[in-house]
Amino acid sequence: MRPRFTLLALAAFALLPAAARAFPTAAQIRTAFTALDLSENDAIKPEEWDRASFALFHAADRNGDNFIDPTELAASGIAPETFSRADTDHDGRLSVAEFMAMRRALFEIADIDQDDNLIFVEYELLIVMESVGWTDHNHNGRIEVSELRESLAKAFAQLDADHDGQLTAAEAAYMPEAEFKKFDTDHDGTLSAGEFSSGYRAALLTGE
Repeated sequence: MRPRFTLLALAAFALLPAAARAFPTAAQIRTAFTALDLSENDAIKPEEWDRASFALFHAADRNGDNFIDPTELAASGIAPETFSRADTDHDGRLSVAEFMAMRRALFEIADIDQDDNLIFVEYELLIVMESVGWTDHNHNGRIEVSELRESLAKAFAQLDADHDGQLTAAEAAYMPEAEFKKFDTDHDGTLSAGEFSSGYRAALLTGE
């Protein structure tokens, strides 16, 4: 039976704070992606993203006044860092417009190939990069290839818990096993920084 899209899945993985302490597992990321992919075409379309985003907002807006206030924030699953980032008028609450603007900006950042769809690898990278921080030097709301390389280097450094310059399957537990093995081109059971970066860049080029 296909997983239903749930507030828990969306809140936990689409609204991670920039300094999240732990990554979700590969199974959790796949479940969240599948929940968003309502058309079951292995890609999240803007309208699917918006539908889920509206669902998140209205679930958090418990009193139905079309704002998320600090009291509602505590029970919303929305990280305080995300709340602050989205509150562009700094009035201490989030309107629908502010929330949706933030969510659509996230979609644009994650849509690295700019085709108005998020494939699984783009969604996976969104989860990772929302945890470690994107690099957007030109502040255009997009991640260029050179910026992606720097962002991946930051992610690798954070994932490499023992700082030995290699990622084990346990350190990269957010990755599906098949993806890890595909990236591991020298078949030594670990990923170097080069394998990690080139693996993602190749996956984005091929759409796999």
